[in-house]
Amino acid sequence: MAESAMILSRLTRSEELGGLRVEGEVLCTIVHCLRCAIDGELWASFSWRLGEVLEPICRLSENEHNCQVFAAEGACKLLISVLQMPECGEAITLAGHTPSSGGPHCIQALANMAEHPACRAGLMGVRVAA
Repeated sequence: MAESAMILSRLTRSEELGGLRVEGEVLCTIVHCLRCAIDGELWASFSWRLGEVLEPICRLSENEHNCQVFAAEGACKLLISVLQMPECGEAITLAGHTPSSGGPHCIQALANMAEHPACRAGLMGVRVAA
């Protein structure tokens, strides 16, 4: 279901994303996919790449409900950790790097989630490396 939701988010027109509400369990799985992509771990026999997960999270975060679930699941802190990774301009992103499109997706998703207390609480004490 999570992979289907991520694909659907890519196919949905920008102006319709606010109405794209996804079940909480599916969003939790998407956050787990993000963790696996960050850690370079296989999950469900699949090697998740950041570029495959960041864009859908950004697009799905246009919906208020989705933002609440993402924030409660710790997505804000994970997105900050992605922003601290070096950027990779290669066609296939190197392990421990974020694709060149990753930064803007993270920033937009964080901006969408910023008003939620769970996101703000998750970011308390986070230090961004210079």
